[in-house]
Amino acid sequence: MELLDNKSSSSSKGSAMEVDHPFPLKPESSRMGRPVMIYSNHYKFKCNTGGRNVLFEYQVKTAPQLTCHSNEEKLKMAKIVKKLRPKLEGYFENHVYWEGFIYSFEKVDEISTITEEEIEEDGVTYMVSIDLHADLTFENPRVTRFFRAFFNQMLKKCKLRLTRAGKHFDPRKPMELEGVNMYRAYFNTMRTFGGNIYLNMNPSVKFFQQEPLLDKMYDMGNERQVRDGLIGRSVMTIYNNRVYKIDDIDFSKNPRNTFFCDQHSKNKEMSFGDYIFENYKCKVNDYSQPMLKHHNMRTNQDLYLIPEFCVLTGITEEQKGRNFRAIKNDMFANAQTKNEQAKFFFQTLKKDKKAYEELTEKWKIEINESPIKTQAYKLTPAKIYGGKKASFDLSRMKRDFSREFSVPFKAKKINGWAIIYGKYSSREHQTFMKQLKQTVTVDFEYKCTKPIEIQLRGDDRRPQTWIDTIYDLQKENQLDVIICIAPGRKGASPIYEPLKYYLQTECNVASQVILSETIKRNFKSLRNIMKNLMIQISAKLGDSPWAYKSLPLMDRPTMIIGMDVCHRVGKNKKSVLGFVASKDKYVASYYSASVSQGEKQEIAFSIEKLFQEAIQEFIKTNSVAPERIIIYRDAVSEGQSEATLKTEVPQLAQAIQNLMDVGEMETEPSILFLLANKRIEQRFFTQDRKFMQNPDRGLVIESEITRPDRFEFYMISHAGPTGLQCPVRYEVIKNTFTDLDPKDLYDLTNSLCYGFYNLQGAVRIPAPIMYAHTMCNQISKICSRQPAVAETPDAFKNQLYYI
Repeated sequence: MELLDNKSSSSSKGSAMEVDHPFPLKPESSRMGRPVMIYSNHYKFKCNTGGRNVLFEYQVKTAPQLTCHSNEEKLKMAKIVKKLRPKLEGYFENHVYWEGFIYSFEKVDEISTITEEEIEEDGVTYMVSIDLHADLTFENPRVTRFFRAFFNQMLKKCKLRLTRAGKHFDPRKPMELEGVNMYRAYFNTMRTFGGNIYLNMNPSVKFFQQEPLLDKMYDMGNERQVRDGLIGRSVMTIYNNRVYKIDDIDFSKNPRNTFFCDQHSKNKEMSFGDYIFENYKCKVNDYSQPMLKHHNMRTNQDLYLIPEFCVLTGITEEQKGRNFRAIKNDMFANAQTKNEQAKFFFQTLKKDKKAYEELTEKWKIEINESPIKTQAYKLTPAKIYGGKKASFDLSRMKRDFSREFSVPFKAKKINGWAIIYGKYSSREHQTFMKQLKQTVTVDFEYKCTKPIEIQLRGDDRRPQTWIDTIYDLQKENQLDVIICIAPGRKGASPIYEPLKYYLQTECNVASQVILSETIKRNFKSLRNIMKNLMIQISAKLGDSPWAYKSLPLMDRPTMIIGMDVCHRVGKNKKSVLGFVASKDKYVASYYSASVSQGEKQEIAFSIEKLFQEAIQEFIKTNSVAPERIIIYRDAVSEGQSEATLKTEVPQLAQAIQNLMDVGEMETEPSILFLLANKRIEQRFFTQDRKFMQNPDRGLVIESEITRPDRFEFYMISHAGPTGLQCPVRYEVIKNTFTDLDPKDLYDLTNSLCYGFYNLQGAVRIPAPIMYAHTMCNQISKICSRQPAVAETPDAFKNQLYYI
């Protein structure tokens, strides 16, 4: 059995689990309480290999050296090993190849006799040798390469296809809907925990359009529109159900153009149209159509596709609405539906019973079709406080706590504010003012003067009309807040983005933009909308709508930081990092800042200044330096841990050292640095009689499916109203706290999920990360058609101006 895959992984000798960096281990806790049994979407591999729980890793070496670091070298090495296959089969009964290494349960001491073997590839003669490299126990993460290969063979036998997003889908018998086809899809990966190997499998769906792409290209119009609308999208070829990304559209080529075909035993020059007809019996009808270009990263070759035989992936909002009843159970799958989809997946694997049994018998490996059970623990959320000494125990919350507070915890009087509206929004303005009076006197009591009401004189659909009016208004009045009732509806307002751009980059006054259609179409729920609006205004002024008083780990001066990165901003497509840091003991007011980064750059290389400014703001607010600093950093991938530890943690240490050098800090604070990864495929559910359902909010999972060499845990902090709850995986990469009890960290993390002022309830991740995410995401949107402006104006650094 041979595997050719383009995923790379480093390797070194040894049989134990190897860690390149000193990640902290999880301390013990005796306060976790009684466990709750839940299920996970992990399925255990049953290895009946006759006691052979050691996998032998053999390294393939070449001269000249091929490192397999590039896709080109990986492909060359794979071709070389393929030519060695007859000799390898003489040594191994079963083996797997993966990027320079051969894996087998058989130990072959004389394998080193394959030395000085000459093999020619692409005109170069390579001297090849194979040596035993390591004995891998099932605790070593590298054994997952073998199980990935084993599972890939299963997927190949049952004819599942792979998409760009790493999901396999079943191309047979899709659900045919109006304008779109829905396929069953599955995301899967391998994991090793405590010497056991698990398949982490998350069923989902995949949509493909029914309309040929060529018809859509005709509807788009000119070449520029076609390029803008299609480059970067994914398509499926209808003749072999393969998915490709469109990297370019070549209008200089058509199906009559020729290429040298070295596949399917052709070895001749032929046209694209003839190739498709000879191999798939698909006849081209339009020979004037351009060709889609896809660059294969693994082979470093360009592939050309005929639009007539391609369909786009994905589903439009209009199609979703027309087919909602038919797709809602699968698209918004709950725990029971997910479990049924998983069962169907295993039935698909066994559809060809003979092939399945042949493969499992060959390797003596099967997959347990029952999801594993693990333990979860119920967390203790904190109390939150509002004005007039009102408090609420979050453990009693059912849906939200919107009815618990009618007065902000801390608020200043609004001495000057203005409401601006256009002449076509007069009716909405009247409704708004009537409800505003009710809100500030009853629903969310706020001390304020009577606002200035201004109707625009010019066209309210021109951004410049608003900008000129606001500019003149500021010259004549001292304003704390500006509220704009803008025309249009969500996602279709002609002035929303340019107006927000001006208000957040040049106006330097807290602002709120509400769309006229929001007021018009939500008359019955306007009371709740207005209360939320005043909560947002309160936060934008630096006030505290609600706060915590006694959080775990906050018994000493403690600063909590949140960080996130967004990759969509400006014409030069720079990334933006959002950074927030709490300034008070109530974790209710924040320092906010942002900084631009390179295109698609996730790791931050220029945040030392932000760390330093945040600590200085904390000292200015509290007259004391923080003794503890807790950082919650949004993570994108599992491989980010080492890069963050190497790059961002030293910048924090340097910022602290800078302040100690000038005497602003006397002692080094304790550091706790966590990565929060919400883009994961792990799911959890409980069983009630025969049915699976979502678990309760406020659960932490710290064993069974967490890595023993890391301080890692999963948390479910909110209740999903539909579908299946998505947990967040947290990993502690730096810990200098003494005598840290994990339960205190779990309770703190869970409680912080209730501190996001845009929602009177719980969110998935702690509020500091949510604020950082909201900031960088909004900057990316309002700057999408403007020059990249990522740095936060000084006037807004002590306000949550972006919520």
